[in-house]
Amino acid sequence: MITEIGSPDFPLIQAIKSGNEKALGLFYKDNYGKILHLVLKNSGSDDDARDVYQDCMTEVVLQIRRGRLDQLGSRLSTYLYSVCYYKWIDRLRQKGKMMQAGYGDDLETAVIEEDDSSPYLQALEKVLGQIGEKCMMLLKAFYYEKLTMTQIASKLGFADENSAKSQKNKCMDKARFLGKNVLKQHYS
Repeated sequence: MITEIGSPDFPLIQAIKSGNEKALGLFYKDNYGKILHLVLKNSGSDDDARDVYQDCMTEVVLQIRRGRLDQLGSRLSTYLYSVCYYKWIDRLRQKGKMMQAGYGDDLETAVIEEDDSSPYLQALEKVLGQIGEKCMMLLKAFYYEKLTMTQIASKLGFADENSAKSQKNKCMDKARFLGKNVLKQHYS
């Protein structure tokens, strides 16, 4: 789902972008419970949840106001959840713990393990080795370098941003498929 006119999140993104404090307040309240649950379920405290949520909410609002989420490929609440999820993973790593999630769509099923021999880490390593260099470069540019599709198209030699976007989707589908197969083999 792309946040464009007619999508459920387009009005919310535009309201936040224009400084509508009521819309921002409702968005904040509607999503805090999910993050609290995530952090508490994974060795965190109420204070940890508030800190992570505040940091991530600030980051997401700044991205909205800069226009970086105008072409968001998911619901805004899902995006916020994933930002919080990865921020919490980083904090757990700093504490010497590890959070793992399955390859499903539900990040709330995450479980903490203090063991580096995780099947998920092994699966990720295998998937990254199998998706190909071009896919790995594309996904890295999008998810880690936070480049726009136009920048990715230019950097990696795609005809235009639509070609880059299409290839990114194919790469993600391939990575999901490979990940599921690797995990099935591990648990068979």
